[in-house]
Amino acid sequence: MAFAVASIPSPAEDIAGPEIGDSAPMDLDNAFDDTVHMPSSPIVRTVTRKSQVPLKIEDDEDEDGMEVVQAVGYSGIQATNINVSGSRLLPKVERTIKVETNDYPTPVSSSATRPPAEVYDSSILDEITSKLNVQSSPQTESASFGKLDHHDATEPDGSLNFFWLDYTELNGSLLLFGKVKNKRTGSFVSCFVKIDNILRKLYFLPRQYRLQHGQSTSEEVEMGSVYQEVDTMMSKLKVQMHKMKPCVRKYAFELANIPKEADYLKLLYPYDKPALPQGSSGETFSHVFGTTTSIFEQFVLWKDIMGPCWLKIEEADFNAVNNASWCKLELRAGKPNLISVLKDADMEAPTLTLMSIALRTTMNVKENKQEIIMVSARIYENVSLTDTTAAEKLPCKTLTIMRPLREGFPTGFALDVAKHVGAIKMEKTEVSLLSLFLGHLQRIDPDVLLGHKLEDVDYAVLLSRLKDRKVPAWHRIGRLRRSDWPKNMGRGGGSFFVERQLIAGRLICDLANDQGKVSRVSRATRSVELTK
Repeated sequence: MAFAVASIPSPAEDIAGPEIGDSAPMDLDNAFDDTVHMPSSPIVRTVTRKSQVPLKIEDDEDEDGMEVVQAVGYSGIQATNINVSGSRLLPKVERTIKVETNDYPTPVSSSATRPPAEVYDSSILDEITSKLNVQSSPQTESASFGKLDHHDATEPDGSLNFFWLDYTELNGSLLLFGKVKNKRTGSFVSCFVKIDNILRKLYFLPRQYRLQHGQSTSEEVEMGSVYQEVDTMMSKLKVQMHKMKPCVRKYAFELANIPKEADYLKLLYPYDKPALPQGSSGETFSHVFGTTTSIFEQFVLWKDIMGPCWLKIEEADFNAVNNASWCKLELRAGKPNLISVLKDADMEAPTLTLMSIALRTTMNVKENKQEIIMVSARIYENVSLTDTTAAEKLPCKTLTIMRPLREGFPTGFALDVAKHVGAIKMEKTEVSLLSLFLGHLQRIDPDVLLGHKLEDVDYAVLLSRLKDRKVPAWHRIGRLRRSDWPKNMGRGGGSFFVERQLIAGRLICDLANDQGKVSRVSRATRSVELTK
C-alpha cells in the first residue's frame, strides 16, 4: 500500500536552505540556539572586608539589681595603656618589607615554566633548534593565498576525487573539509564541499489499537490512519515538502515491546525543518525512530562511509559557493546520490600539513585574565600518514611571534634574532601578535594543529584573547568563514561544543590528553621491555 503527496521532490531536488556567497559569509549564530546553557565557571574576585570591632553594650541592670551608667569615651582624653599581664614589653622597631613581584608565566601554561634569567644569553635560541631539522621560515609556494582553479583538480570526465578529513553541520547542510590534488603542481590543497538535499528519515511504528485520551480503544489502526496523523504533524511544523511510504524494518536494540520485524511508515523531509522531540508518540503510532540522527550520521550510513576516505563527486557546482571558507577549492554538491566512495581506487591518503603550537601567557591581575606574550609554531609540510620517521628528523620550519612583557626587548636582541635559523617576529602589542599569527596560519593552511595541553588550555586561551581583543578575521583559526562570534561562546557547557565548531576543518591533536598519555606510557613500557 503506497501513499503519494502532490509536488513532492526527490532527495536530489533543491529543497535545502540558503546558499553561501560573498555577501553573507557563514556564521554559527543560529546553529547553537538549542544548546543547553550550563552555569559559567566561578571567577576569582578580590573581596574586601570591613574590620570594625563591635561595641559591647552593657545591660542596664547587673545581677544584683544595681543601676550602671554606660561608659562614654571621649577622644580628647589621652589614656595610658596598662600592662595587665606584667610581662616585659618588646621595644618597637619600625621595619620596611620589600615585596618583589615577578611576572612569571601562569602555571597552567602548556609548557614548563622557569624564572627569567638575569642576563640574556643568545645561545639559548640556537640550543632550541640544534636538535631539529629546521630549514627556514615558513614561506613556501604551496602555502600561499588565493583559490585553486577547479580545472586543475577535476578528472577528464569532470568528476572530482576528494579526501574528506573533517565535517560540520549548518542550516540543514553538511559541510565537508578535506584535500584534493592539484594536478598542475602535484601537491595537495584544502577543499570545502557543501552538500545539500540530505533528507531526514523517520520511522513510525503503528499501534495495534488506536489510543484516545490516553486509553486504548478497540479500533484497529491501519497504515492510512498513521499517514493522516503524521501529515497533520508536518502541517503544524510548516513542513510543506515531505514524502511518506510504508516499509518493513527490523529492530535489534534495547527497547522492550518492539517487534523484531514490523511494518513502519517512513517519512522523509529536509534537515532545515524542525525535528520531532525524542520519544514522540501519537494516537496511531507508539514509537518514532530516527529523531536524533544527525545529518552527518545519515550521510555516512547512506553512503556506507567508513572514516576519512576518498570520495568521488560528480556534477559538482564550482560557482555556487564563493568565499564561504578559507580553503583553496570550494564547491557545492546538490545531488548527494552522485557522491560515492572510491573503494577500488589505488590511491594513498594525501600528505598533510602539521603545525604544533605553544603559547606563553602572563596574568593580568586587574582584569583577571591571561594575556598572550608569545606564540611559537613548528610546521611540517607534506607529511605522509604512513611515514615512520621520527619527528626530530623530519624537515620542519619554525615560527615565533613575541611581544615585550614590559617596556621593550633586551639590548641586542634584534641582532641575535636576525641570525637565528627559524623565523622570529617581534611585535609591540597583543593585537598585532595575534593578527600576524592568523596571517601565517591562513598562508600555511595546516590540516592538523598539535600541542601539549592544546585542547584543554592553549586553545581556549587563544579563542578568549581573539574575542577580547576583537582581532579582525579571527575565524581564520578554522576553515569556515564567519561574521560574528557565536552567542553561546563562553557560556558554560555550551561553550565546549561551540569551541569545537569554530575550528572546523582543522583537526586537534593534544599530546597531553588521556589517549596521548596512554600511548606514551605504552611506548615507554615497550622500550623498557626491549632493554631487559
